[in-house]
This record gives sequence, structure tokens and C-alpha cells, in this order.
Amino acid sequence: MKQIIKISAMIITTLFFFLNTTAAQENHYYTITTWKMTVPEDGSNKELNELFKEWKDKIVAKNDKIISEKVLRHTMGSDSRDWIIITEYASWNDIGAANEIQKKLINEGWKSKEERQKYFKTFGKYGNMHSDEIYTSLKGLSK
Repeated sequence: MKQIIKISAMIITTLFFFLNTTAAQENHYYTITTWKMTVPEDGSNKELNELFKEWKDKIVAKNDKIISEKVLRHTMGSDSRDWIIITEYASWNDIGAANEIQKKLINEGWKSKEERQKYFKTFGKYGNMHSDEIYTSLKGLSK
């Protein structure tokens, strides 16, 4: 009887780990980047929006590892500088793969080193403080 209980416990434990691993693989992963953005005297909201659009067109739209991306701008709350970018990936590994694709797309999108430096310097005048997090969705809890 003890042997049957031991074997049953091992089978249940194995199934539990297998099902959790399988479920984790089905969940999508999200990177959340929160920028603290301010418009400097030599900038404008229009320019800032154009910088985000340029990034979307040259990088995000062409990266097949990115399922979706949302850019959210603060509307109401404690810190009006917040811009939040939520990027969705099919798997944990796709986050790294997307980063490698992004490096290539940056070089294609801004052909010369000077163009790349100009873009990032212009973007940097709006915000250089940010945080990065990675989340996964919980199966059955999303609409």
C-alpha cells in the first residue's frame, strides 16, 4: 500500500510540474518600460510624438517577434511625466530574439552612425530615466 501511495504521489507531482511548464509556455510575456518624459525648451510634444512614431515604424513594426505594442501617455494621476510602453511576446525566448532583431533594424533604420546618434540624442533630451520590467500573463485571468 505504501508503494502505491509513493508511486501515485510521484505521478501527481510529475503531472503537476509538466502541466505548469506547459501552461507557462503558452502564456505571453510583456516588457513594460516606464519613461519619465519632459518637454525641454528646445523640444515639443509634436517632436516627441514623431520620435515615438519613427521608432514604431522603423523598429517595432518590422520586428516579427513583437506581437503587439502599446504606448500609453499619462492622463491623470500623481506623475504627469509617465509614458509606458507595453510590448507583447509569444515566449520568454522571443524577448531576447526581438532584441537581436532590434539591433539589426536600428542599423537599417538609421544608416549612418551619425543618424543613429542624432536620433538617440534627440530622444534623450526628453527623457533619460526609465524602468524596465518583464511580466507574464496569467491564464484564465485576462479578457
